[in-house]
Amino acid sequence: MSENKYAKKEDPHKPLDNDLFDNPMVHAALAAMSPEEKENYQRIGEQMYGNLNFEDARFLINPDAKMNEALACLESQLRSGLHPSDLEDNEKAVLKDAYGDHWYEKWGFVDEDLLKIVTVKK
Repeated sequence: MSENKYAKKEDPHKPLDNDLFDNPMVHAALAAMSPEEKENYQRIGEQMYGNLNFEDARFLINPDAKMNEALACLESQLRSGLHPSDLEDNEKAVLKDAYGDHWYEKWGFVDEDLLKIVTVKK
């Protein structure tokens, strides 16, 4: 069997042309930075990624963070005027888990508001 003369033979140690972290723009940006700026970015990178275990998916999938994000979104919608009767059952469950059975009172609503518009805010 003959070798394919059209196949690329690249050095595995040579950076790829489309390498996000090893390209002319990155090199130019690094050359333009002061040592203090480089140190600051190094510190930021360590704070952001230094304690993450990228090899174990259990540490990357964080249901608490997703629930907190969902809760923040729901709170924002309610503050912006969304009526509780417009919420899905699972959204109401998130609010109930966070604030208890009478979560709607936090935004000035009553129990009947969960199914239909009773309280109208001005």
